[in-house]
Amino acid sequence: MAEEKSNLNLFVVERRRMERRILVHVPVEVTTTDSAGNQTTERTFIEDVSDFGCRFTSRGLIQKGDTISLKILGPHGNSLPDEEPRFYEIMWVAMKDRGSTVGARLCQGEKLANLKLPPEDSGQKQDPK
Repeated sequence: MAEEKSNLNLFVVERRRMERRILVHVPVEVTTTDSAGNQTTERTFIEDVSDFGCRFTSRGLIQKGDTISLKILGPHGNSLPDEEPRFYEIMWVAMKDRGSTVGARLCQGEKLANLKLPPEDSGQKQDPK
């Protein structure tokens, strides 16, 4: 596995043939809907992105095959006015002591690897939970 550091303190990881992964720490809001139609929203961080998906940790109940809505937040957990949610299919779930690590594949929306995030000092400072 090769890693190279970019100018933006992101790390590019080559894990699979022809798939570039970028290590990040991006605040997001994840919304899941259960079989009864009840929605649950939690704030967490994306840990890496690729052209087709992302990896994040969840404290909620997420299962392989679920479709989730994921919305990028500002660097301090604030909502971004023009940010639209993207839809992802859960491809794998690895259980941990508290929650799980989740791999998700983009179903709809712009690739996260193409995003230009606002500077660290923009927006209000909030702690994403």
